[in-house]
Amino acid sequence: MIKRADIADHLPGPEFSAAIPQRKNRRNRHKTILDNLPVGVLQISEDEQILFANSRFEEMLGYDPGKFPKTVKDLINPNTYFHTQHTWKDMWHTQRQFQVEIKFRNKNGLYMQTENIVKLILDEDNKPDFALIVSRLTDPEGKPFPDQHISLFDPLTSLPTRNYLDSFLDGAIERTRQSGKMLGILIFNINRFKIINESLGHDAGDALLKLFSKRLIHGIDERDTVVRLGGDEFVVILEKIDKASDIVAIATRLLKMVSEPSQLSGHDISIAVSIGGSIYPRDSTDANTLLKYAGVALTEARKRRSSVARFYNPDMIITPMQRLMHESELRRALDKNEFILYYQPRLSLATGKIVGLEALIRWKHPSEGIISAANFIPTAEEIGLIEKITEFTLTAVTRQLLDWQSRKVPVVPVALNVSSKDLYTPDLTQSILHIVTEMGLPPTLYELEITESSLIEDMDKVKTNLMEIRDLGVTISIDDFGTGYSSLRYLSSLPIDLLKIDGSFISGLTESDGIQSIIESTIDLAHSLGMPVIAEGVATHEQLAFLCTKGCDQIQGYLCSPPLPPEKVEIFLAKHQPSDLVCSNFK
Repeated sequence: MIKRADIADHLPGPEFSAAIPQRKNRRNRHKTILDNLPVGVLQISEDEQILFANSRFEEMLGYDPGKFPKTVKDLINPNTYFHTQHTWKDMWHTQRQFQVEIKFRNKNGLYMQTENIVKLILDEDNKPDFALIVSRLTDPEGKPFPDQHISLFDPLTSLPTRNYLDSFLDGAIERTRQSGKMLGILIFNINRFKIINESLGHDAGDALLKLFSKRLIHGIDERDTVVRLGGDEFVVILEKIDKASDIVAIATRLLKMVSEPSQLSGHDISIAVSIGGSIYPRDSTDANTLLKYAGVALTEARKRRSSVARFYNPDMIITPMQRLMHESELRRALDKNEFILYYQPRLSLATGKIVGLEALIRWKHPSEGIISAANFIPTAEEIGLIEKITEFTLTAVTRQLLDWQSRKVPVVPVALNVSSKDLYTPDLTQSILHIVTEMGLPPTLYELEITESSLIEDMDKVKTNLMEIRDLGVTISIDDFGTGYSSLRYLSSLPIDLLKIDGSFISGLTESDGIQSIIESTIDLAHSLGMPVIAEGVATHEQLAFLCTKGCDQIQGYLCSPPLPPEKVEIFLAKHQPSDLVCSNFK
C-alpha cells in the first residue's frame, strides 16, 4: 500500500489555485502545468463532470485526445466508487482530502488499479471550485510503478518542485525554439532567510516562503511558471519573450514586487532578494546549462548586500585559485596606492548647468589596466577591506576638492558611495566631522550615496547615523533606487535629500511601457516627499525627452559626459556652458 504522504506530494494546495483571480484563467494555469505531469490528473466539478484530463491520464487509460469520458461515473468501476470510505458529497461539503484506490476503465473496457488522492481546490473566495484526482497506476500488490514515484508539488507553497522542473524545462525550450522567441530563467534567493528563520522561528520562515511564492505567482504572466527549488530558492521560467531587454525588465519588476517590506510574527521585515538569470538561446540551448549559468549569475548577485539581479556572462566563471589571487591582489592594491578616482558630471535639466560630480573608484591594475568598481567591491566587502576603501575615497575626494579650490577650478559638490557597513558605526560620522573641522571645506560639498540594501540590518541605527551626518550639512541620497526592496513610503522616515533612479530602468524605458510607468510613479512620489530625482545612465535624447515630460530634475550619463579622470574634469568644467540638454527644449 502506498503511504499517504508519498502521493500527497503531487498535490497543489489552496494557495496554488488562489493565485489566479478568475476561474477561467485559473483553470488555464492549471492546465498548463498539469498537462505536463508524469501522473494522471483529473479536474472534476461538483456534479461529477470531468472538466479536464491531463495527457498522462489519457495515456494511462489509452484514450485518444478529445475522446475521454464526460463524467466520473462513466470512468470508475461501481464497486470501487467513493462510497467505500468517503462519499463525494461528504468531501465536497466538508472540504476533506482523502486517499482511495480506484479502478478506472480503460479504452478497451478493462479496469486498471490506481492509487489516488482526491482533493478539493478552492476559489479566491475560499469556496469549492473543483476537485483534483491525482492518480498513478499500481501493480497487483498496490505498489506504484517506479517512474511515477516522484514528488512534483511542494507541500508548503503548493508550487511545482525541482522534479517538475526537470521534466518541464526541455519542453519549454522546445516550444520556445519553435516559436523563434527567447526564454528566460530567473533563480530567486531570499537573502538572510536563515537569520529570519532562526530569530523569529520556523513558523515565521514558512510564512515568509508562502508570501514570497504568492508574490511571484501574482507577478508573472499566465504562460510563465514558478517552481520552488528548495529552501529559499525559487525559479521563474519566462516563455515566448521577444527580446532580452524584456526579460531584464520583468526581472527588475519582480525584484521590486517580491522585496516589498512585510510583517511576520509582529515584526516588520525588510526582504532583500538576489536574482540570477540566463537566457535561451543567447547563453545556451541546453536546459541543464541554462540552469547552471543562472546559478552562476545568482552567486554574483549575492555578493552584494542589496536586492539585485545579475544575468550570466562568461566572465563570471572563475576558479577558486583565480579568486584567491584576486583577493591577494586586492589587499596589495591598497598598500601600493593602485586605486584612483574618476568623476562623472551631473546636469540640471532646468538650467543645463553642472550641479555635481560623482566620484567613482577604479583599480589601476599593473597588468589588467583599469578595473571598474563592480568587479572588485563585492570581494572587498567579503574580505573586510571595504571600510579602508571608503576611507581612501573620502580622503581622495577631500584632497581633490582642496586642490581645485586652491587653483580656482570651478568646484561643485561631489557624491561618493559608502558601504552599508559604514552606516552601522559612528566611524564615518567622525571622519566627516574631522574633515569639516580640520580641512576647512564646507560640508555642502559632500554628498553620500547609500543603497536601499544599507537599511536592512538595523533601521534605527542607520537612521541615527544618517541624521548626525546630515546635521553636519552633508547631503544624503539614495542610489540605484528600484533595484532594492524599499518603497518610497518606507524611505520617507529617513533623512534623504535626493533619489537616484537606477540606470537599468533608464536603459529600458523606451522599450517597455511598464518601466515608463515605474519611472513616472517614482518621480511623482519622490516629489511628493520633497526629493529631487536624478536619472542615472541617460545615454540618448529619446530617454532625455521622456524624463523631461515626467519632471525629472537631473541626469547623469554618457549623454552629458562619461566618467573622467581629474585632469579631464577640469577641462570639462572650464569649457561647459549651459547646454541644449534642458527640458525647455523637449516640452
